[in-house]
This record gives sequence, C-alpha cells and structure tokens, in this order.
Amino acid sequence: MAKKAPSRTKRWADACEKARSKFETVQSAADELVEALNDLYDIQQEFSDWRDNLPENLEQSALGEKLSAVVDEIDIESVKDEPLDNWGDVERAIDEAEGADLPLGFGRD
Repeated sequence: MAKKAPSRTKRWADACEKARSKFETVQSAADELVEALNDLYDIQQEFSDWRDNLPENLEQSALGEKLSAVVDEIDIESVKDEPLDNWGDVERAIDEAEGADLPLGFGRD
C-alpha cells in the first residue's frame, strides 16, 4: 500500500517552521555582521585619528598616503549599521579592507 503524502496543512506548517528557522539564523548572522563591521569601523577611526595627528612633514609621506587610503577609500560607515540593505557594498568594503596596504608606522612603511 502506498504511503499517504502529508497534507497541504502539514506541509505549510513545516515550510513556515523552516522559513522561521532560516530567518532567525540570518538575523543572528546579520547582528554578528553588524558587530564585526562596527569593530572594523572603530579601527578605521583609529587610523583616521593617527592621520589627523601626523606632523605636517609626514602628511605626504608613504605613511600619510597609506593612512589616507585606509580612511578615505574604504567605505565602512555607510554599510556598518544595515548590512543587509546593500549586500554588494558590504562585500566590496570587506574586500577593500582585506586588501588594504596598512601602514606600519615608525618609519617602517
């Protein structure tokens, strides 16, 4: 005898349960992404403070240029609070952050 397929009501309930579970997984991951992006932004602000406090003779140096690239060319601020709103921009910011030529400081650049 053939096994009876679950009813539409049962399949609906199962699909709703699965959708809720996946939604909660994505929401949790989004919250963790917001935290990670905010950490990255905070560090970027440290680079900004460093650049803003450079002596005038170092502003155009390799150090100054690297600091400016990290601060001015990587847009973390616009994606850090709502990363799911523009997924492509988040990925681009992360790619740029990963590929950044970070300054070493103290004449090591």
